[in-house]
Amino acid sequence: MTGDWIFDLFLDRTEDGYRATVRSSPAGAATIAFEPPFQRREQYAVVQRLLADPGEDEAQRSAQFVLAREVGGKLFDAIFVGPILELWQESWRLAYTSRATLRVQVSFGDAPFLRTLPWEYLYDETREEFLALSVHTPLIRRQTAAHAMRPLVVEPPLRVLVVMAGPEGYPPLAVGRDWRALLDAVDYLAAEGRMVFERLPRPTLLDLQRRLRQRNYHILHFIGFAVHDPQTQSGVVVFEDEMGRGRAVSGEHLGKLLSDHFSLRLAMIEVRNAARAGGIDPGADVSEQVVRRGVPAAIYRPSKLRVRPSLAFFHEFYRMLAAFHPVDVAMAEARRAIQLEESGAGWGLSHLVSRVPDGRLFERYVPPAPVPKPRLYMRSVLTKR
Repeated sequence: MTGDWIFDLFLDRTEDGYRATVRSSPAGAATIAFEPPFQRREQYAVVQRLLADPGEDEAQRSAQFVLAREVGGKLFDAIFVGPILELWQESWRLAYTSRATLRVQVSFGDAPFLRTLPWEYLYDETREEFLALSVHTPLIRRQTAAHAMRPLVVEPPLRVLVVMAGPEGYPPLAVGRDWRALLDAVDYLAAEGRMVFERLPRPTLLDLQRRLRQRNYHILHFIGFAVHDPQTQSGVVVFEDEMGRGRAVSGEHLGKLLSDHFSLRLAMIEVRNAARAGGIDPGADVSEQVVRRGVPAAIYRPSKLRVRPSLAFFHEFYRMLAAFHPVDVAMAEARRAIQLEESGAGWGLSHLVSRVPDGRLFERYVPPAPVPKPRLYMRSVLTKR
């Protein structure tokens, strides 16, 4: 027996403190009280150490990997105790013996601090395994949809619209070089007729709106900057205006624009600055807002990785998606590609936020079988003499 099972973990804060609830799993449900293993100041310091680019320093990369394992182990031990640990162990056993995928889906109540913790590094010390690095236990940040999300039936190729915004007043963005590097990593998909990448010539919101009206796109890939808006206390991405100056666009605004186009199922938010304000990562906040406004899934990627790991991520992720694999499985494979390239902790910096429980954003169009033409049978006519 094969299939897809879900380990639905809900984290919230009540008047009595923090609470973790397994709302559904192959082994049942349970609720416990817990305490986060990090305080706000400590959490900020840990994330900054994980964000640091190790470059070619093998010792620093190794230290980051050890740190990720320690952080992930503390997060795991804070939640997976008592009845929840028993549910996890039994669910894992059932999925393993049934050769099924056990999807780990973490969602949050009204607890902003919990969202800032690096749950992508959850580490099961018993199995010596990061959950998000295994295709058998892909991990997402789940948002509940008001209605069932069915995969979009698509006849290849999938179409990706790339927006590269480097407005005045921000660090220079090597648009030409980065565009060529991205194409070098994925151009074989276009040659095979599976996925096509197009770049928006002018990265303005109006030009994006016009282009989305002209053609059906399935994925938006934004490359640029995200900042914290002190007035709204939320993250914004920075497009360009008609004069090349920066224009802040909230995740809510961007999500509403994208959700009006039924074919667009995924937003890739690739941010070149990973600065945080008050513990809030503006790029991560934008990705959550985009999904909250109706886009089925969004990926946040801080680009403080070296070029090779980043290209390995895109190569593997888009390859899996072009083969119509679930987005969470594609994400797990892309994380593994980064880990193989740099052996550090960069693989866990990306977030996948989704409203789709089974991760299936697209379904390959299969043309109906041709109806056979009716055959004419000639009956012999015998004349009597």
